[in-house]
Amino acid sequence: MIDTSALVAALVSDHEHHELARPRLAEITRVPAIVLAETFSQLRRTFGQPADLSARLLASWWEQSERVLPTTAAALSVVLSRAGELELGGNVHDALIAQVCRENRLGLLTADGRQHRLALALGVDSTYLLAAT
Repeated sequence: MIDTSALVAALVSDHEHHELARPRLAEITRVPAIVLAETFSQLRRTFGQPADLSARLLASWWEQSERVLPTTAAALSVVLSRAGELELGGNVHDALIAQVCRENRLGLLTADGRQHRLALALGVDSTYLLAAT
């Protein structure tokens, strides 16, 4: 799976990490719903893309419901029960993404070092896209 940082980098051609992320996009078949929502938000807010274009960029996932993984109540329960141990705050969304990966026995591709460390702490096989740079 892919998180918001890597998906945005893959979709935005002038993103500083586009060349690292774009080739990996072909291997992504399923995406957490929360990642699609966060990516849509980033495309709109950070990159100033129109809503219809932002939605179209994500259509290959949201138009096929089997490609979108929900955040379950069980995932929320696990994450919040470990909130103190993991020192969660604004990164609670990152923990939910990682837990969705864990529930679905999928690894995570990320361009965010903090997300990578959190995923590893939750027992997820995480690949840090920028580790080689």
